[in-house]
Amino acid sequence: MRAPAPARGASVGGRIDGRTARRFIAAMSEECMRNAGGLRVRGYPRPYYLSYLLRDIYECHLWGRLGNLNEMTNQSRRHVFCDVRVGSYRFDQVAEGGLDDHDTDSEALDHVDMPIGNDTDALKYHLWKLTDVRYREAVRQYLARRSQNISYVDPNGNLPSFQRRKPIEDVRFRRFPEVDVEHWKRFVLQSSRMVKRYPEVKNSWIELRVRDVTRIFVNSEGSQIVDQQRLCELSCDLWLLTPEGEGVATRVVHITPTTDALPDLATFRAQIRDRVRLLNQLAAAPTIKSYAGPVLLAPGPAGILFHEVLGHRLEGSRLLSTREGQTFKRDLGKRIVPEMFSVYDDPTLHRSAGVELVGGYRYDDEGSPGERAVLVERGKLIGFLAGRQPVLKRNNVLGNGHARGEYYERPISRMSNLVVDVDGGVSHDELMAQFIDEIKRQKVPFGIMVLDGEGGETATDTYDFQAFMGQIALAVQVWPDGSQNLVRGVNFVGTPLSALRNVIAAGNTPVCENAFCGAESGLVPVSTTCPAVLLRNLELQASDQRKFAQYVLPMPYEKAALSPKRDPGRFAADDRSAASEKKTKKPKRKRS
Repeated sequence: MRAPAPARGASVGGRIDGRTARRFIAAMSEECMRNAGGLRVRGYPRPYYLSYLLRDIYECHLWGRLGNLNEMTNQSRRHVFCDVRVGSYRFDQVAEGGLDDHDTDSEALDHVDMPIGNDTDALKYHLWKLTDVRYREAVRQYLARRSQNISYVDPNGNLPSFQRRKPIEDVRFRRFPEVDVEHWKRFVLQSSRMVKRYPEVKNSWIELRVRDVTRIFVNSEGSQIVDQQRLCELSCDLWLLTPEGEGVATRVVHITPTTDALPDLATFRAQIRDRVRLLNQLAAAPTIKSYAGPVLLAPGPAGILFHEVLGHRLEGSRLLSTREGQTFKRDLGKRIVPEMFSVYDDPTLHRSAGVELVGGYRYDDEGSPGERAVLVERGKLIGFLAGRQPVLKRNNVLGNGHARGEYYERPISRMSNLVVDVDGGVSHDELMAQFIDEIKRQKVPFGIMVLDGEGGETATDTYDFQAFMGQIALAVQVWPDGSQNLVRGVNFVGTPLSALRNVIAAGNTPVCENAFCGAESGLVPVSTTCPAVLLRNLELQASDQRKFAQYVLPMPYEKAALSPKRDPGRFAADDRSAASEKKTKKPKRKRS
């Protein structure tokens, strides 16, 4: 289970306002131009480009269990990503697509956090210190890259390091709606209290985060940009310990761009009841250790498949790294998925499949306008996600505003709102009929239908196996006669090319899910829209199945509570609720 991340900054109750934002833009622009012209050291390269990206973050956080609040904070913090590029647009210090520019031992990391007050002299002071450190680090990296070229051939030597852009001035500012803290306190108290009715649930909590982010960007080319986003996350985590000592977990999660899009109390409580009933059914369900055969992925897990198998491998920054597998680098114009599929990523979308999206933005973290990037058209690869660092010498991969980062990490090309379109998708009933026919054709005992996924991860570098994994939250065995029963304890795994070639059909009802994606440049919000997908063959492997010792003492309120009877019987459609992508701390060199 994910533990709440430690927050940086002091506990206060305010956010940046429009007047302060305008003063900060002027101060940052002034300091940017002063520093860009003043960074000169005899015998060393001068900066040709300098930018500041200030993120002003206000977060309201409520966390509670069993009818009590365990944590309630309002926090404000600010930090700046400073990009100092030395050399020239043709050749600078950024190597390997920028994937390695997130060193936790960097001296600059000590100067990233900014004061939360509104005094511009204090802001300039911190920018001065950060810029000075970043320049010295950039020079060292530049000289190291130059010396590297004496011994090794640079496969990207024919590409410029950075693209020149015309300055953009867009300083539109809006005030975020106030968060009704008292309402959400009552919400957390009342929704968490109901879990006391279910003593078989040994651990639970309700969590609400509302995060308002104002990004202020200036650079030495003359750009001045303000972009803003609200992110809301409401979740309920539930954990049960079976008599055999197996931990079974499930969660309800909603990630939205507004508090209005979150469910009301009655709906959320009903979803918790459904999940507790499902948790009891899962506890009684059989586990399977491994499987290979026909798999039907519901829209949520199918979206995880495309996100991990295709999306990450089409991020242009990975094509610039010699340590990446570069699965599709030489496949432009070639068919990489069945002809029925088209895939694009569009940060300018606000809604998809009836859902408000969280992955969008007007400008990326390099100050470029976000653009729709068509990646696959009728099965053929036609483009990549790219920032201002060119990927290939073609117009459609020179840059489309997809550079994103989180904190001190260099922005790299990332997904935003990924959409998988299908031409010729079929209804759910027809897809199920094809699924059962495939089970019979292969003469396997059963097939697996994955109904809910918790996320996934993939390895894309050459050091690791070119593989992916999807974490399964809910799956059923489907027998040749059409009967179904719940199973647990497995995740789906595979290699990208094999998985894509095994797709044989898709549904006609896309579903959109909001989530977070972690990679080298940090954790960013993403949205994925995808229909159900049927695969001829996909492999499943056992998930973590450690057993825990039972509690020595009974729960304090266990005798007074009425525990619902377990129903280990056939899976009921009513037990399904919205799929969610579980957030975990990202492992190094993994995508989640």
